[in-house]
Amino acid sequence: MLDSLTDSHPYTKYIVGTLIFMLMILIDLQLNIFASRTINLFIRVVYFSIMALGFNMLLGFAGQISLGHAAYMGLGAYLTAYFSNFMGWNFLLILLLSGLIPMVLGIALGLIALRMERLYLAIATLGLGVTGQMIFQEWRAFTRGFSGIRLDRPEIFGFAFNNSRHFLLLATAILLLVIILTYNFSRSRTGRALSAMRDSEYASQSLGVSLFKYKLLAFAASSFYVGIAGSLYAYAERFVHPSTWGVELSLDMLAMVVIGGLASIGGSIVGAAFLVLVPRITAATPLLAEITNMNYILTGLAMILVIKYLPLGIYNTIDVKLIQPYLIGRSSKEFRYQDLEKQEEG
Repeated sequence: MLDSLTDSHPYTKYIVGTLIFMLMILIDLQLNIFASRTINLFIRVVYFSIMALGFNMLLGFAGQISLGHAAYMGLGAYLTAYFSNFMGWNFLLILLLSGLIPMVLGIALGLIALRMERLYLAIATLGLGVTGQMIFQEWRAFTRGFSGIRLDRPEIFGFAFNNSRHFLLLATAILLLVIILTYNFSRSRTGRALSAMRDSEYASQSLGVSLFKYKLLAFAASSFYVGIAGSLYAYAERFVHPSTWGVELSLDMLAMVVIGGLASIGGSIVGAAFLVLVPRITAATPLLAEITNMNYILTGLAMILVIKYLPLGIYNTIDVKLIQPYLIGRSSKEFRYQDLEKQEEG
């Protein structure tokens, strides 16, 4: 029964995995198995996963690169802080607006992207990211500059998510919705058009794919996700500061999708978890903790090793070489690794 459900709805594995994780947190609410620091790490993995999914929509599915997406996430965070502190609006409305307003700017960037490709697009978006951070620093009426903005955890229908475990459940539920939306989007006609554009813009144009339309869609969807991630960041950390939204964060997004796996939902989650855990591992290791910026060194080394030995990414490689052969074997179908490779290439 589970095999047939998985065949008809392939994203069932994400739903089941998320529900198991949420059940684990519900049990932890009663038993306090995890320390507060661990719960905070889980929260960071969740909102970074949404951020990575957004960046993967752009790079993995559409083949467009941006080094300025940290500005969209920062904008989502500042909008959340402003609407929450000064407007007193509902959490769901704030979350939606924190995605929609960056999406509008993403569409504007998409218009610029129509005239640029690859390296030139990366340089242009890098300039956007630097400009965005400078605006966050200087626009004190909106961001309060280097003083930053503090805010409280969200409240829905009178229930305040002050407990970190409660907020983790809320953020995980939002991640699940984003996963389902991303899966259906990537398998739709629009998703297939984005994949065709990623593989070859000239070939896709010859097949009737409008680069104007689909580049705008890619930047819009990506910036919407990243804006939502910024909103959850603001609520999770309860403090928004301009130093967070530098080029380093945009490079972290790139590292997440490359290490985890391009054009992959699971790869986005694995990549986010990797980037969250690396600083903790280096801080907990006496020898590594003494080396300045060791987490950046390990991240760069991981990217080099993945590109050389696991070009599909960590999650995609495990999925292709272990999980899919196992599922095919259980369904009594003849498995040929060559067919799986062709499927990945397609």
